[in-house]
Amino acid sequence: MKHRSILALLMACAFTGCMKDEDQYKDLLGNREIIYPGLVSNLKAYQGNLRIKLQWNPSPDPSITKYVIYWNNNADSMTLKTTGSNTQDSVSAVISGVAEYVQNFVLYTFDGEGNRSIGQSLSGVRIYGPLYVSSLTNRIVDAARPPVLEAPGTYKVYFSPADTLLNVATSLSYTDATQQLRTARIDAKTDSVTLEQVPAGAKVALRSTYVPVPRAIDTFTVAYSDTLTLD
Repeated sequence: MKHRSILALLMACAFTGCMKDEDQYKDLLGNREIIYPGLVSNLKAYQGNLRIKLQWNPSPDPSITKYVIYWNNNADSMTLKTTGSNTQDSVSAVISGVAEYVQNFVLYTFDGEGNRSIGQSLSGVRIYGPLYVSSLTNRIVDAARPPVLEAPGTYKVYFSPADTLLNVATSLSYTDATQQLRTARIDAKTDSVTLEQVPAGAKVALRSTYVPVPRAIDTFTVAYSDTLTLD
């Protein structure tokens, strides 16, 4: 009987202690429960030229009223209103004017009461711009296969293999025999292009375009270079 009394006393003390802790936490929280709105899914980043597109699928939580995105060490932010809670939909935000270095982006969902979700981060996202462009070069004409005169005024120009993952295309611009500006285009998977009505001694300007990563939202263009003279 004595043991039962001691056990009952211990249980009462434990219960009283729990109630006391709960009261203490309620005081700290202002007598309100912490509510975390639902999280989005499939948060992804697509880089561009000093800008970025973030894309995600909405949370099924119908209480969410807006999204807030932070970057630049939380110094900059963007707010978007929600358009629904269908998880099959796609939501995107394009952020422009982002400095060209590695950035971290954090997305929060908010409900109508101002409750904020746990932050969802995309860390180490590189932003591309003029510095990246300065590192690019135009695609090289194949020195082992000089341009071939196939007919009067018609040349076939051969190129060295391109980086098919990053190189999009190369444009060749020249003034033809009638003094009209012409532009031919060759994609990264093609190794030759035919130029027509080319006067002897014409200079052909080359200009290549690239994407820094697959599925980038912008292409980056190298400055023209007059590297090809057709005799």
